[in-house]
Amino acid sequence: MTSVLRKLLQLRRDTRGVAAIEFALLLPVLMVLMIGSLEVTMKIWSTQKAEKLSVTLADVVAQSQTVTQSDLVKLTGSVDRIMDPFPFGSEGVVIISSVYRAQDTEDVKVNWQFKTTGTLSVVSRLGLEGDDAELPDDLTLNERENVIVAEVFYKYHPIAPGLMFEESVIYRRAFFKPRLGALTAKPV
Repeated sequence: MTSVLRKLLQLRRDTRGVAAIEFALLLPVLMVLMIGSLEVTMKIWSTQKAEKLSVTLADVVAQSQTVTQSDLVKLTGSVDRIMDPFPFGSEGVVIISSVYRAQDTEDVKVNWQFKTTGTLSVVSRLGLEGDDAELPDDLTLNERENVIVAEVFYKYHPIAPGLMFEESVIYRRAFFKPRLGALTAKPV
């Protein structure tokens, strides 16, 4: 019995392999922290890219004297480069709208819209062309005033679905007043 007890005491004092056991116990926690940090970073980054895209598109359109369908097609052709490294092509949709308040009326209408193609099925949160526009409470238009709105919808796919985030649609929009032209005529 004493030899068995002696062996157990020796085993208890033996510290070989302790670091490996501690590492094995902490590895799952470290992996969750690393993946979680990466996931949060990617979500924030994709949201910032969508914000930049909406601001860029609305600003460029608002700087134009006139705008045509061809201009809008060329402009929205650059969305993949702005959203890089996030694949925007079929995962996103851009809707550019002109919102106008006519003279002697309180109604603010969606004057015209341009929508890119994609597999993402979304509808403008401003409203459809010809309908009353749903503007933020702090945005008011005076008579004969309009604003260009770029809405960006992007389907975000998480790295590890279910860990922190689920698949979701990121929505960002930007409002710019036209500077060189009224831009109330529907692009042809």
